[in-house]
Amino acid sequence: MIEIKFAAVSQCFHGRKILGPLDCGLCGGRITAVTGRNGIGKSTFLKLAGHFLMPSSGKVTVTSDGMEMRGEVLRRRIAMVMPELRFYDRLTARENLDFLLGLRGRRLDDEEYGALLDQVGLSPKAVSRSYAGEFSTGMGQRLKMAALLAAEAEIWLLDEPGANLDADGQAMVAREARAAAERGVLVAIATNAPGEEALADEFIPLDGH
Repeated sequence: MIEIKFAAVSQCFHGRKILGPLDCGLCGGRITAVTGRNGIGKSTFLKLAGHFLMPSSGKVTVTSDGMEMRGEVLRRRIAMVMPELRFYDRLTARENLDFLLGLRGRRLDDEEYGALLDQVGLSPKAVSRSYAGEFSTGMGQRLKMAALLAAEAEIWLLDEPGANLDADGQAMVAREARAAAERGVLVAIATNAPGEEALADEFIPLDGH
């Protein structure tokens, strides 16, 4: 089982405390909502959880069946949907996915690619006619979900994954997050949206820390 533990973790930027101190844990097979007002540090929490940011103090430990993971071994177990994730504007959806998955040593065949587009609600005809830079914000968010699903990762770090999505898109995110947790994936969602909070099995409220 995948677990992430925060032990006395604080994060400061330019001498100002952004987050902490925090003592908490996340585990595989559960959806954990990281909640709080805008600017409280939800995105920072996810970056700390994935070791994309090292804490100013304390320790974040990621383990699989009790064995600690770090570096490239850990990176390959993580997939993200975050506002900072940008696709190459002058590449198609397929080309962007091929590039991202190639970094993981994976490639989709035509049948897998078509099934993935269907899974996230993207029209093959629509995406084949446009570069990613021409996508609507909702289409871009669905493509992020496609990249997440294709990665077959054991840790999902989702920063407001329903942003810019219509009701059908938000339902897709909810369905896939729950299905992932049932497969044993550790799902962390940074959100202050009631619909996304309703998905959670556990909560880490950052207000007051």
